[in-house]
Amino acid sequence: MDAPDRCLICQSSDTAPLLNARDHLTGDDFQVFVCKQCGGAFTTPMPENLERYYPPSYRDYRPWSRRIFEFMYRLQTRRWSRNIGAPGFALEIGCGHGWMLNALRSHGWRVCGTERNPASARFATKELHLPVVAGDLSALHAAPTFDLMIMHHVLEHLPDPQEMLRQCAERLKDSGMLIVAVPNRASWQFRASGARWFHLDVPRHLSHFTPPCLERICASAGLRVARIRYASLDQDPFGWMVSFLNCMGFPQTRWLHWLAGRDRELSYKNVAMLVLSPFLLFAGFLLAPASWIARAGACMEVHIVRAAPRAE
Repeated sequence: MDAPDRCLICQSSDTAPLLNARDHLTGDDFQVFVCKQCGGAFTTPMPENLERYYPPSYRDYRPWSRRIFEFMYRLQTRRWSRNIGAPGFALEIGCGHGWMLNALRSHGWRVCGTERNPASARFATKELHLPVVAGDLSALHAAPTFDLMIMHHVLEHLPDPQEMLRQCAERLKDSGMLIVAVPNRASWQFRASGARWFHLDVPRHLSHFTPPCLERICASAGLRVARIRYASLDQDPFGWMVSFLNCMGFPQTRWLHWLAGRDRELSYKNVAMLVLSPFLLFAGFLLAPASWIARAGACMEVHIVRAAPRAE
């Protein structure tokens, strides 16, 4: 694995070490560098092959946790539909099993998706009957086709987020909207937990964004940030709970292993984690709204539009 000498977000070489972090799946060590130009950060070294860091169980959760995700996606997509107006044609990049696309479809949207994991794409196609392509945007026509494009916790996983935003701009209608959800490195959660932050998740998260950083790279892609929402009920309180547990010395991000069924043993540490979790989650529910008011929530939902209409 070779360490990049440039920022993954803006390509500047004016970077400096920020912190050391460990992957909770493999135990491999990484560094996070901060860019002095755009304010973003990136994980180094970038693995030559990321497959090792995405096991088959990466997005497989227990049935009860899947139902929670599906319920939250229905609430999210209903809010988007109310704010955007009449439903049109929507694309989700990195749609996973298709739960969010399925929720959008229930609100009247015509939908399609792309997904890098062939097994997840097959599930979305065969089980939910969704038009999903196993691959990336290159499998779709480069034309201004979509009224709504979504990258829900996807951009931070990509080796070239700026190029992805340029490709999105090519496919977004003049009146369309791109919604990008990413962790917020300027959040209270990151400041409190640093290398043990739940949403750091190296090396799967290759880039680590701040609001000014996102505004800058959107502008370079011909896009404009119209609004940033810092409230994330599905990510923020849970993120506080897991980050607290990480800082208390429990195995890194053990809760995700529990939800995915990778660690079902009722060991002393697992029992202690389950006993402490309700109290820490309650603290998360208290801290999260305060961070939203301060515009320092753990995650950002960024609403992006074209900077200018296309020339005729």
